[in-house]
Amino acid sequence: MKKAFPANINGKIFYIDEDAYTLLHSYLTQLRAAFPGPEGEEIVSDIESRIRELFDERIAAGQSVIVIDDVNSVIDIMGRPEEISGSDEAEYNAVSYTHLTLPTT
Repeated sequence: MKKAFPANINGKIFYIDEDAYTLLHSYLTQLRAAFPGPEGEEIVSDIESRIRELFDERIAAGQSVIVIDDVNSVIDIMGRPEEISGSDEAEYNAVSYTHLTLPTT
């Protein structure tokens, strides 16, 4: 049985298993590195907001824990940092969101 961690994503707590946690943390770290500065923070915040929406859909469908397949699906939908950085930044609205808070192990 894998450990599940509570993770605050855009103001909502999700339980996420250890492998999914590691992958999501790495993905968000890569995003923050790809989008530095205040504009980058806004972009990452918008992406985190969309991640929350996608995780909400999975929970509404009956899942209780976010697993690595869910995170991989989100990454496929959202795109890798190098893919996103080449897209039109205008599609990201400048809306303030809380950041993902993951426990340290």
